[in-house]
Amino acid sequence: MGTKVSVIIPSYNYGQYLDPTLNSVLEQTTSDWECLVVDDGSTDHTAAIVAEWSRRDPRFRYLHQNNQGQATARNLGLQHARGEYIQFFDSDDLLQPDKLRIQSAWLDAHPETDIVYGRVRYFETGKETQLFIDRWGERMTEWMPMLSGKGEPMIRAFADKNILEMGCALFRREAVDLAGGFDKSMTGIEDYDFCFRAAAKGLSFTFLDADSTAVLMRHHPNSYSKNRIKVYRVELELRRKMDEVLTKNGYRQAKEINDERYGWRMRRLQDLLIDRTIKQQGKRPDNKELGWMYKHSSLKQNLYFFPRILKAMVAR
Repeated sequence: MGTKVSVIIPSYNYGQYLDPTLNSVLEQTTSDWECLVVDDGSTDHTAAIVAEWSRRDPRFRYLHQNNQGQATARNLGLQHARGEYIQFFDSDDLLQPDKLRIQSAWLDAHPETDIVYGRVRYFETGKETQLFIDRWGERMTEWMPMLSGKGEPMIRAFADKNILEMGCALFRREAVDLAGGFDKSMTGIEDYDFCFRAAAKGLSFTFLDADSTAVLMRHHPNSYSKNRIKVYRVELELRRKMDEVLTKNGYRQAKEINDERYGWRMRRLQDLLIDRTIKQQGKRPDNKELGWMYKHSSLKQNLYFFPRILKAMVAR
């Protein structure tokens, strides 16, 4: 018998959060799911926790790999998934109880939709009932544009920014396969890369605002996205990849948006490196890092960055 939804959860040393995460899957108002926990080489008690859940309910399955990162773990989960629809989900987050039932019913009834997604809310450990909307800016300001469509409008939207959190969405398996899985070189923003490629392949997105279908994401200091220097650098690499796609396919407006965002992100990265050096937080940029900045910056950006970073290095 087929399975309606495969929930894929990569986990690396997040055993302390797994029980509530898996319980939020168990409490879904549909029972037609499987849950694959992909242990990304954890050294904590992740394996024992999943073994207990699997003993109690065989819909929970355990997969293991040597530590290779979240992108590779998700791809391994996809290799073993049997579901018609795919729910990607992080091991420290929670699903509201109607998410799988309502979103899978929407895909059943709307074959023209490849990806349906809903809202995201954030919480801090120990404050699970105190939800907020934006974890980086004003906490009660909605950051998601909540767009539906396909083709050039969605490509322009993703050229501007990633418009959704991965856990918000439910994907047709065919859509995931067409997008091509996750790129491990895009560590930290592999979700963004994946969704842009889905849009570039012409897949259809639908925003469905339904009660009790949000993903609840844990906001805590160990989040990878707290390391802005690493994330910004990978995003610049992604935007160069995006530029190739946009140029090749003649998406002029999307290319202009991407160019503007590239310049803005590069300036933010430069400012972070200068600030880090001034504050003596970590070692100064090495020659390899400075060479990367020179190669991937415009003349104007280099004229801004190098006098300032050299001054900061001398001041140290």
